[in-house]
Amino acid sequence: MKAVFQTGVPVDWGNALNGRPWCLAPVGGKPLLEYWLEWAAALDAKDVCLVLGDGADEIEAYGGDGSRWGLRISYGFLKKISDPEAYLRRSPRRWEDGLLYIAGPVFPRRLQAPQTDGDAARSTPGAEGAWHLRHPAGGIACFLSRDAAAVSALANGKWNATSNEWTALGLDPVRLDDLSAYYKLNMRLVGGEIARYVRPGFGGGEGACIGSNVVIPPSVDLRPPLIIGDNCRLHPMSIVGPNAVIGSGVILDRQTALSGAVVMDDTYVGRNLEIRDRIVSGARLIDPADGTMVDIADPWLLAPLEAPLRTTDMARAVVGWVGAVVLALCQALPFCLFYLALRALDKGRFRFSPRLSAGSRVRRLPYWFPTAESPRLNRVFTGLSLDLFPLIALAALGRLWLCGHAPLHPDRDADLRKRLRRYYPAAFGYHTFHATVDDIAMPVTTADAFYYERYRSVLEDLRIVCRTLFGRLLACMTASSGGAP
Repeated sequence: MKAVFQTGVPVDWGNALNGRPWCLAPVGGKPLLEYWLEWAAALDAKDVCLVLGDGADEIEAYGGDGSRWGLRISYGFLKKISDPEAYLRRSPRRWEDGLLYIAGPVFPRRLQAPQTDGDAARSTPGAEGAWHLRHPAGGIACFLSRDAAAVSALANGKWNATSNEWTALGLDPVRLDDLSAYYKLNMRLVGGEIARYVRPGFGGGEGACIGSNVVIPPSVDLRPPLIIGDNCRLHPMSIVGPNAVIGSGVILDRQTALSGAVVMDDTYVGRNLEIRDRIVSGARLIDPADGTMVDIADPWLLAPLEAPLRTTDMARAVVGWVGAVVLALCQALPFCLFYLALRALDKGRFRFSPRLSAGSRVRRLPYWFPTAESPRLNRVFTGLSLDLFPLIALAALGRLWLCGHAPLHPDRDADLRKRLRRYYPAAFGYHTFHATVDDIAMPVTTADAFYYERYRSVLEDLRIVCRTLFGRLLACMTASSGGAP
């Protein structure tokens, strides 16, 4: 048997999670994806494919190669997300031995905790029959079968048969169609149903599940039932519980009380707050009853915590700074000469961008704007990438990354900024491949931003710098040889 999990399917309530992939939303202290992987391991489905979309970097970092669960995880991408089963049709014979397929936020709710071999056998489907759960709109949300004919029908979009009763497997899969369903599921788990699954953490007393590397001062009042994830820090005199579910990487400041609350991963909760019956995601406070969302502007109250820098990011920072210093020294004299000439002839000038989105150490950046369409001197200026000299100088001063994302506009690119786990405003990027840069007029390409976030490395940065410098120079030489004015 094999398993395919669609993590790139758009989910409406997932947009409320401030950029976090919905499949990594904590459910009873563990990401929803982990319950899927545990289900696949219980079915002896060794090969698992995660079909990615937004948040691919985080999902792949979490799943890894699957060895944690005794699985082999591979990854794929599906462009035509409106038809998730298209991925199955790429190689339909691959799934003939049986398939566990999930294409949406579905929680594999167990009806009881497996205690005997008989219970484990009852949760494994036989050779005949198929089980499925549909989305409200009619598509397949969850499918399980070892019947080759049923799997083939699903892959070819011809599955219309009735489903067997999930209770025969000791399961009752739950669709998480909205934030209310997600919140109620967390409350059921913290209320005792978590005992039916691999419990998160290492204990903490009756009714409490506390993860690893959690700092809890003696003055903290823990009131079970509660669930706390890994790498959390609780400050003195805070109160947690009853019915509190806290994800991983959460900081709870002093004298703050949480009850009936679900706190997403990597969230800071400020001091002297009382949060009851709410979902907290970064700087967003959500009422699960009606989906009302309030964004808190004061970072001392609620704030998202940035993902930690990777080792490769530290290497990129050092190599990028050295490269920026070398480029700045090489360009300093030519820049002064060409810039003075262009200003004397009134052929162009630097203009400043609007204020940047959060994450940059500078508020506004200079960009070159020619006043004539294609003067020869201006073409040489941009061909030598001297229009990027001020940005390179800022990178040499440590104010920008040398390579990374195009600096984001605070309003136009606000949604994209929220979806990026880490933001690297830089002098060079995929947007500088062109002969000229017009950051103010040209919106940042979302695909480029996510691609760099996923595949950033020293070699990728070197490729960006070389392609920018040599591509611009080649464009200048080609235009000159073509007799352009």
